[in-house]
Amino acid sequence: MFRNTYPVFERKRLLKIEMLKNLRDYPRELFGIFYQGYSNGIITGANLNVADDGLMISPGILYWEGIPYSMQEECRLSYEATEKTSYLKVKFLEELRGAEKQEYLTEVYIDGRPVNEQLELELCRFKLQKGARLRAEYTDFFDYGTEFDTINRIHAPFAALEKSTIWPEILKTFARTLMDNPIKSPWDYSFCMNCLHLDRAMHFEEINRYLNLRMQENKAEYKNQEIYRALGSILHEATGTRMMLPKEGNTPKKMLLL
Repeated sequence: MFRNTYPVFERKRLLKIEMLKNLRDYPRELFGIFYQGYSNGIITGANLNVADDGLMISPGILYWEGIPYSMQEECRLSYEATEKTSYLKVKFLEELRGAEKQEYLTEVYIDGRPVNEQLELELCRFKLQKGARLRAEYTDFFDYGTEFDTINRIHAPFAALEKSTIWPEILKTFARTLMDNPIKSPWDYSFCMNCLHLDRAMHFEEINRYLNLRMQENKAEYKNQEIYRALGSILHEATGTRMMLPKEGNTPKKMLLL
């Protein structure tokens, strides 16, 4: 049966072990029920900003192998201009179990090695040139894929049902851009409205089915980079502007059709 049990603490009443267990277990049990079946990835927060002396990660929650990891204070990391791809990632450490508690800890760092998806989760990647400044703001949809001096979050996995998906902000920007132009497909309107309502990652199946219908494909799985490129192709069609979406590591180029 469904129930909600919460201990009542009052003066002159005995403090029972069961009361403390209830406080300990209830939040984790509730979280586990709400996110059952979800993939690894970012659930909320973990937004990125750039300061003069570091890369700032806002508080947030990550989900890894069925366990939530929360960060309640802003984290600052230093970075360097290496002119090579650098990865900001979270490494999940082995469980620490003691007499009083068990802990699931992580390390957050930047290095030049591609992400080990068995142990690590990517928050972003970037390629910073000597003398340039890193930025975390974007001018339009195609700016998300800019190669140099820009935080790239296209590859970062966001937790969703069954399979991780792309950053919700990319979907929102796509929807706003597409809806500023005449809608050419009945699938576009409903998908765009769903994108604009997002406060968490969109389910992978919804994105996958929309792209297959819209692109007349039959792909079983679009990876994040493929999602981004496919959405860009749809915007090309809608805006009448041919924009050469980059292959991995190329800067977007724009060319107007006369």
